[in-house]
Amino acid sequence: MRRLMLAGGMALLATPAWACPDLLLGDSLAVGMAPFARAAGYEVVAQTGAGLPWLRQQAPRCVGRLVLVFGTNDLRGLGAEAAEAYPRQIAAVMERWPAARTIWATPGCFPRDAALEAASRLLDRALLDSQTQADAALAHLPALHRGRISRCTTPTADGVHPTAEGYRAWWEGLQGMLAQRPVDRSAATASVTAGTPSAAMAPSQASARAISASVPGTRGRP
Repeated sequence: MRRLMLAGGMALLATPAWACPDLLLGDSLAVGMAPFARAAGYEVVAQTGAGLPWLRQQAPRCVGRLVLVFGTNDLRGLGAEAAEAYPRQIAAVMERWPAARTIWATPGCFPRDAALEAASRLLDRALLDSQTQADAALAHLPALHRGRISRCTTPTADGVHPTAEGYRAWWEGLQGMLAQRPVDRSAATASVTAGTPSAAMAPSQASARAISASVPGTRGRP
């Protein structure tokens, strides 16, 4: 019996990232996208108002496809220096997540809010610049699905959140781009002992609270 338990534990130690569940992770824009993600078999961890502090609190876990819908709540007051640092901050978080394929849906256009629009432009420029840098600090920056390209013509009810059809088109675009991404077979493996998830794999209380059924309707706070 002891040998069987040890064998089971060793098998779990070798769980590859591409065999783990798919996950949608993000703010209230991810909440609005959740029905389409769940229909495709994704788990959803999302919370209205989520920003970088929230993202850092999420316990990393092994995932196959990881869709990160994030950044809009960090735009308010974002200057050029902070925008330049933002890609490295996201890369540092994503370094801890063992995922086979990762994509980041970045903030879009905000024609009704001049401050958000200006900051979104700064962040988009910083992200484009980061793609040309051979910088080890950016090694884990996810592939970008640029909101300023994909969502600027998407209809919204409040200037921030897409309509249901807008979410559908956005989700389909993300899935199409993910399908073209090669599987990262060097991704870290899930680490468990005798069938019990380690601290790195166990969802945090914040994650549990954020598996959301809330409605993305707060203007400017996705």
